[in-house]
Amino acid sequence: MKPELSLTARSTWRDPPPERPAGPGRAFWAAIGAVSVVACLAFVLSGGQFRAPTMFGPYSVSVPLDFRPYDPERWAIMTAGDYEAALKIDPTLPDPRSIDFADAAALPPADPAALREEAFVGPAAKPYVFRGVTALDRERAHYCLTAAIYYEAASESDDGMRGVAQTVINRVRHPSFPNTICGVVFQGSQRAGVCQFTFACDGAMARPPGRANWLRASRIASAALGGQVFAKVGLATHYHTQAIWPRWGKSLVMTNIVGAHIFHRWRGRWGMPDAFRAPYLGREPVPGPYLPVAQQLAILKGQGIAPGVGPVPALTGAAAPLPDAAPAPLPGALPPATPGAPPAAVPAPPSYADPRLNQSGQIREEFAKSGEWKR
Repeated sequence: MKPELSLTARSTWRDPPPERPAGPGRAFWAAIGAVSVVACLAFVLSGGQFRAPTMFGPYSVSVPLDFRPYDPERWAIMTAGDYEAALKIDPTLPDPRSIDFADAAALPPADPAALREEAFVGPAAKPYVFRGVTALDRERAHYCLTAAIYYEAASESDDGMRGVAQTVINRVRHPSFPNTICGVVFQGSQRAGVCQFTFACDGAMARPPGRANWLRASRIASAALGGQVFAKVGLATHYHTQAIWPRWGKSLVMTNIVGAHIFHRWRGRWGMPDAFRAPYLGREPVPGPYLPVAQQLAILKGQGIAPGVGPVPALTGAAAPLPDAAPAPLPGALPPATPGAPPAAVPAPPSYADPRLNQSGQIREEFAKSGEWKR
């Protein structure tokens, strides 16, 4: 008898069994979570922050205590009515007058006007003593600062002169300007009408200085070079008179108005105390002006540079001694760097092969008055 072939057909509507993932299963991650929970619970219970269940044993904390025995003598001293009664109990007690604050003077009440002025002016400059390398350097610095104070504020009060002196000192300490007193005062004086301080290039130094105001300016210059700070102008590096308002006034921050001048400082970080850290060179150049005063007057009058015109004759005359410092020498009394040499030589403009480059120093007509002040 032929055996029958029995074939079982697979159901077509059932999905094939899914493949087992290659990574760890859910049982593994559940075990990891249980271990983490148990570890955290054991850490919290071991720290003593929570009371453990009774199954872990009773909760106990040990606190060290130091109880001193009762001292009736010290208690009697503390409850004594006055110092004499306490001194009878313990003669070694210190005298309360040795630690009393009765003699300490209370601070005076703050002046609202002074606080407003301090907030308006801003931080003051840090004291700095200008010591020249040689005696000649110190004399030149004293003369240049005195000249700036006199020709800029001779008719003002002492505070007006101190404001000008502090502005010069601030410029010397700022990296934007020369690091010498004479370099700051006579910066740009080799050209007429374009210097930093107008007296150095507008012919004002042809006017002989008055002795009284010159000595007053000399005394203020000596104090400023010795480290005295005039806080009313703050960190001012620019100023102008109240009669005009220059174009650069809007780009600076006004600090104060002292006398006839309005003082300004730089905006931003350039006007903060950290910027005024330039070291003083100590080697003062020959005092200016670096363009002779007669030539300044001739240029300003439209006559050009007169041929053969030399420096203005030196002003002579001994100044009366000051009680605190020697007075600054009068204009023209300082010796030049080399005997017989002129005060300063104006460098000649360079010559280029290209003729267009030789015209780089000329000013176009529409920009000729760009450096003048508004009136």
